[in-house]
Amino acid sequence: MKINCFSVTFWFNIYLDHAEILKDFNLELKEEYQNFTISNTDDNNLLTPLIMASNSEKKSNLTFSRINLQYTLEDTNFTSFKHFKDITLKLLEILETNNITVLHSSLFISGEKEIAKALELITKSTLNKSLISDDLVDASLKLAKKCDDQFYKFISIMNKKQIKFPKKIDELGRVVPIPLIPWQEALEEQDILEVIYEINDKCSFDYEKNYHTTEFYLNKMLYILENDYESDIDALIEKGEF
Repeated sequence: MKINCFSVTFWFNIYLDHAEILKDFNLELKEEYQNFTISNTDDNNLLTPLIMASNSEKKSNLTFSRINLQYTLEDTNFTSFKHFKDITLKLLEILETNNITVLHSSLFISGEKEIAKALELITKSTLNKSLISDDLVDASLKLAKKCDDQFYKFISIMNKKQIKFPKKIDELGRVVPIPLIPWQEALEEQDILEVIYEINDKCSFDYEKNYHTTEFYLNKMLYILENDYESDIDALIEKGEF
């Protein structure tokens, strides 16, 4: 399975002292980010990022708004999971140091798998046989369930085709846009199974009084994510089990 990105999002009540938390970001994340950008925007949207950072070498990004923090590690594989885990736990620690209570959080993986006849694989294991026909060209499936009565776990799978088109020039010497080139002229066509996996503790936040994400629960979610990702995906696409 090729991992496209890991991501974590922390949600909290409105926080306005961005200049103060920026000091800790600069101190604690100096090996990850050399520079942070802080915005003084008057935008009333609580989700507008006010602190941002990116690292092209490590292919990571961080955004901090009035109500959430998101960290993303892109174009990676599971050998990078330890780095993602270390930064995720450090971010929670920074938030707690600044008296920010994380109400709930989510961990996310986006990946893809090169599989011949990806559409057939999805339909055979997950669809009612009466729905399957030669006319079916796309299929997607999203499932969610409770995990340990504390977390929600989501898995989405969908088929997509990776197409390589030739460069085509019209009679006036202009490059023809890809939407104007028929698929029959494609140079290469490959079936891809796109996979999205998420685990979050919104279930506990919704139903447990005074719940908030702690290091214990975050570590538990990281453990589930690391151990279940490959096995759950394989079970779903090969056997229709979840």
